[in-house]
Amino acid sequence: MPEGEITDELGRAVLRRRGDDAAIVALAAMVPRALAAAGQPAAGHGIGCGVIDVRSLVPLDTRTILGEVERTGRLFTVEENPRLCGWGAEIASIAAQECFGALRGPAVRITTPDIPLPAADSLEDHVLPSAERIVATVRDTLKNG
Repeated sequence: MPEGEITDELGRAVLRRRGDDAAIVALAAMVPRALAAAGQPAAGHGIGCGVIDVRSLVPLDTRTILGEVERTGRLFTVEENPRLCGWGAEIASIAAQECFGALRGPAVRITTPDIPLPAADSLEDHVLPSAERIVATVRDTLKNG
């Protein structure tokens, strides 16, 4: 860690990786997994995925997110929450409302199953989105439409 005070602006997402085929939106612990996943499709399948680190939900940097969705035409969200009522649903809703014409397919949410998160580390790792599951979901979605 650098010495001294670290200040940063809330509400500003960061494009951690640029890609032309899909935008993967992630938050917190899912960012490294999304970055690991984004490196895999390009190597094996010719898919270029960008990764947006949301960094804060309130305020939400819709400008950065929607800019990448419009540019790529595809939106994937990765979150360590169940699918129902997660922040990915809100981003998908905003994208559908604000840039529907640019989307080349539905927004896809990669989430945990609809179960309470297990307390055991090994079980938690099993239900959280992994880089492998992110890769498979992106690959299958882009291949099928």
